[in-house]
Amino acid sequence: MRRDQLPPNKTATFVMRRWKAVYVSVNKAACTSLKWLVADLQGERPEQFYGSLSREIGRPMTIHKRALWERTPMLHRLPRPELEAISPENGWFVFGVVRHPAARIWSAWQSKLLLREPAWAERFGAEPWFPRVPSSTEEIAEDFARFVAFAESAPDHPMVRNRHVAPQYRLLAADRMPYSRIYGTREIPALLEDFERHLRAQGWDGELKLPRSNETPLRPLRSFFSDPVRESIRAIYPDDFRHFGYEDDIPDGLHRGDAYPDDALAEIGRLVERAERINDVILKARALQKELAAAEERARAAEDRLPLRRMEILAGRAQRRIRRAVAERAGRPAARVRSAPR
Repeated sequence: MRRDQLPPNKTATFVMRRWKAVYVSVNKAACTSLKWLVADLQGERPEQFYGSLSREIGRPMTIHKRALWERTPMLHRLPRPELEAISPENGWFVFGVVRHPAARIWSAWQSKLLLREPAWAERFGAEPWFPRVPSSTEEIAEDFARFVAFAESAPDHPMVRNRHVAPQYRLLAADRMPYSRIYGTREIPALLEDFERHLRAQGWDGELKLPRSNETPLRPLRSFFSDPVRESIRAIYPDDFRHFGYEDDIPDGLHRGDAYPDDALAEIGRLVERAERINDVILKARALQKELAAAEERARAAEDRLPLRRMEILAGRAQRRIRRAVAERAGRPAARVRSAPR
């Protein structure tokens, strides 16, 4: 494997040296569950993620803080000889997972914008396409359609280039990266079977478990994917549809009804309030953390000044003794001696 073949986002790669495996993650394509699976294989401790002050609103989501991974390097940071040895032809299992483009953009829009995850609401909350806290199914349909139209019209906008929305074909560098296989989310049972077979060939004797993670309480309605919405999604993700075998532009797993019940809409409001409350606490904790760091820095600076002050005191005492001795020899009273300036 060469550096010019690697995916654009270095934090999306997870190298399992012991097991000769590499996972390249795609946001909103089972990546939370798959990262926890990799973390378990690598012996990463859950506590190292749970204790972070990231603005995630649930424990499972803390796994995305890549800097907290201690035992799982990134492809981009490997020395050249080690990187060049990684290849499916050399016995490595290199894999990624993709999701139906329409299901994925719905999931990203719902979890990050509709549910108002704190960092996203702070950054994009004033945008005209940012969704309302819904009071009806019609509002959800309107706001989702507005966002999809915006994403088609502004492909270089930071929101659209974000890894939760950007095309999967580009994120995986599927045109140049040597994969053993790229699986669809519907093929995860096959992935687990293939991965377990590979792990056992490397001496692993555990049980492979994929934890469940559900960040989006609302399944989309078929009516949300009107002709204009479907055309926009096709225009945003042409390579995903072409290369990953998605022929139908309507995703699976749709809500069976024509509208959401009132309690489902009310739950969205409660989840938004919860996210806001968690954000308040995290921001306060971060502020206290900064105050503590500043206090510790002041304490260290004071300790660094102590030896200098001690030398000043000793120098002052020495000056007084010398002047006293000179005065006694001269037969006159010793003058009052000031201590050395601070």
